[in-house]
Amino acid sequence: MQKETGTDPLASATSDAEPVTQDGEVMPAARYSCAQSDGLEYICGPTASEDLARIPGTRWLIASGMNLGSPAHLYLIDDRTKRARILFPIGTPTMRADPACRSASAEPPRLATMSIDGINLRAGSNQQHILYGANHGDRYAIEMFRIDARAAVPTASWIGCVPAPPGTRPNAVVPVSSGGLIIGSFYDPRDENAWVRMGRGEHTGTLWEWHADHGFRAIDTGGISGANGLEISADETTIYASAWSGGAILMLDRRTGARCVIPVDFLPDNIKRAADGTLLIAGQRSSVAKIAACRGPECPQNWIIVRVDPVLGTVTPLVTRPGTAMINYACAALEVEGTLYITARGDRRLAYIATASLPSLH
Repeated sequence: MQKETGTDPLASATSDAEPVTQDGEVMPAARYSCAQSDGLEYICGPTASEDLARIPGTRWLIASGMNLGSPAHLYLIDDRTKRARILFPIGTPTMRADPACRSASAEPPRLATMSIDGINLRAGSNQQHILYGANHGDRYAIEMFRIDARAAVPTASWIGCVPAPPGTRPNAVVPVSSGGLIIGSFYDPRDENAWVRMGRGEHTGTLWEWHADHGFRAIDTGGISGANGLEISADETTIYASAWSGGAILMLDRRTGARCVIPVDFLPDNIKRAADGTLLIAGQRSSVAKIAACRGPECPQNWIIVRVDPVLGTVTPLVTRPGTAMINYACAALEVEGTLYITARGDRRLAYIATASLPSLH
């Protein structure tokens, strides 16, 4: 979870753009060191990446990018070489609504102010997929991007968006097999006291389900404080949502509406489902008040990555670190073929660590 300068309490460490090669590979400035430190290795270059998604059947990951004083990008992360390149926008990007995206807006985002937070991918056929990104920069919407992975290096084009319901600030999105989307809203952006209320653990967040045929409907959560990360079980019967300011993982049965809560001793951020059905969750070992007070380039807070077993209700710490100037705190974690990738607030970088060095990941 990162916040934009001027609109929310947090800002990234820097805002000037990184140099890139002609094909979009990010070339970190000399002042950034990508040397291993504190048991972590780094991929330097991506700016304000908050979430991750994997392109199936490839070596590529996609990292989101937030607008923190300069235009945001989506990034490609190479799992083999551990290097990054810009995925979108690069050159003159395709910005044309696809008629197949029924009930989606044909108005493209303003690239100068677009800001993408949580992302998720709907796998398609013939190595063509749809990436969904929660935009709370130029507008509150779920942006849709076609990911074409047929070539050696995937490309992305904007193909439409779903404007968020009034009074919502989209923070996470999950596609469902029926063609719909489940969306989490952190708080009502019209509420000037939202952060104060989250500090008290009050219910500020909401969950929604969208389908092209009938639009949005609110999901009865029983109340959620700061709806942040979002995931769904493999059989799509259970929604997992992180109550960031409530210090809990909420599990909702889509068939019965039954509600179960797993408390955690940190502020849980993004959620990623592992292959075995457990949940990888990044978060901050801090307080809402301390995060809200972060307005400068650095905001070191203790952070943690855990594995949650939703069946047993267990919470297993995997990585814990104090906040540093390089990694202020973690936002998301994704395991890919023996590597745990971590997005974080701080310098322009992603962290990674071999899963073999972690306790009980599998």
